[in-house]
Amino acid sequence: MKFQVIASGSKGNMTYIETAEAKILVDAGISYKRFIQNLSEEVVLDRIDAIFITHEHFDHISGVVSIINKTNATLFMHKESYDFLNQKIKDRIPYNRIKFLEDNKKYEINDFVVYTMMLNHYSMHCLGFVFESENQRLAYVTDTGFVPDVYLEVLRNVDALIIEANHDIEMLLESNRDQFLKSRILSEAGHISNLICKDILATVVNQRLKYIVLAHASEECNSDEVILSTIKDGLEEIYHERLIIAKQNESIKLIIIQE
Repeated sequence: MKFQVIASGSKGNMTYIETAEAKILVDAGISYKRFIQNLSEEVVLDRIDAIFITHEHFDHISGVVSIINKTNATLFMHKESYDFLNQKIKDRIPYNRIKFLEDNKKYEINDFVVYTMMLNHYSMHCLGFVFESENQRLAYVTDTGFVPDVYLEVLRNVDALIIEANHDIEMLLESNRDQFLKSRILSEAGHISNLICKDILATVVNQRLKYIVLAHASEECNSDEVILSTIKDGLEEIYHERLIIAKQNESIKLIIIQE
């Protein structure tokens, strides 16, 4: 399995995943043009089989129409998220190319098995995913105030984990954002802070987990230095060089998960 986080943050999100028989996207929050420009030169992009949408916020769906209309991809998303989309967006997505996802279900597409996780975010609905192919597993968990305990065991059995490290709590509280937004971000339906991310990783990291990508970092209320100092504090031996911070305006390197 190969994957590359193309963009990550409040201005647009997209991750590319590839196996021997499938090529998919997680979220479509940037344009098709930008996707192509930022995709690794190592990738031969002859098709996109599917787009999996976490939730309906603009930074996750703004490019979905352009990508759907330039590929033969099937759109996978929760019905509650679809129903909340702007009608102009719905009108430009062929209904016969949409499949609705449910919580805590298993789906198969080519050589992928996809498991859905129900997350908690200030959206109509929000999903996390585990993608499995040939005994390799990648988990995707962003845009949630916390990770339900039932999924911690799931995250202990993956080879790669893309997980949110959205904000530093002190930087958020001292920012110029209004109190309502601060409270929403800090709530159980908000975003995972650096500190919560660290606690989750301390619980789930083991020898199987080879790659940890920290995603959806706030440009205003976080920084690479703050993220690393928080996440690695007391856990240096565990993390070593396995941590990668995803960016808003540049892709991370293409990662190949190997046995």
